[in-house]
Amino acid sequence: MEIKDDIIFFESDEEFTDFCIAPVAHIKRSVKGTLYYEGKYSDEYKKYIEEGKTFIIKDEDSQVYKRQCVSKRVPLIHEGTPTGREVSIQLSVQGLEPYYGEE
Repeated sequence: MEIKDDIIFFESDEEFTDFCIAPVAHIKRSVKGTLYYEGKYSDEYKKYIEEGKTFIIKDEDSQVYKRQCVSKRVPLIHEGTPTGREVSIQLSVQGLEPYYGEE
């Protein structure tokens, strides 16, 4: 990650995905009692979005940019305890601009 003014550059989709998604997902219970899991954005991503930062992935063929979402498998936590399972998280992203081969 490289920061220049209000633009944050990432070398790859993977680097941007790691930056965006919190490192664990949590098991939740709905009001009807159904269990489900939930992934969240990282605190750093949320902070930069609130500050109005722009993100650029240095890959003209970035799949994250094309889809405007990130996905990753992360460990699943229940009441603070690891479950030993991993789950797939997919979150939409904002603030992405295209990369044209120059900074």
